[in-house]
Amino acid sequence: MNAQIPGRTSRLDLTREQAADLLARYPHVSDSEAKAIVAFLRKGRHLDVGMLTGDEALKPQLDSFMNDHGKALRLGLGKATAAIVGIAGLLFLCSLIWELVKPGSL
Repeated sequence: MNAQIPGRTSRLDLTREQAADLLARYPHVSDSEAKAIVAFLRKGRHLDVGMLTGDEALKPQLDSFMNDHGKALRLGLGKATAAIVGIAGLLFLCSLIWELVKPGSL
């Protein structure tokens, strides 16, 4: 059952409605369709992903999908490290700016 999604050339081209349809049929989807859902959740527009994950009607299927495919949605070690370093750098920069502009520092 390797059905292709009609009118789409790439897994990243899923619309929110198509992803919702695939999730509504989960776990009765093919491996390629499951990969398409993962790609949508990872690379889709934030608004679309948020609206999809907030849909109460899809909650049971989404929870099941996340249990089965959650590892594919996690950040890798390199990306997690980069995110932590970026946040720490931003906090450090903010503290330096605060030291320069805080009242009573003159």
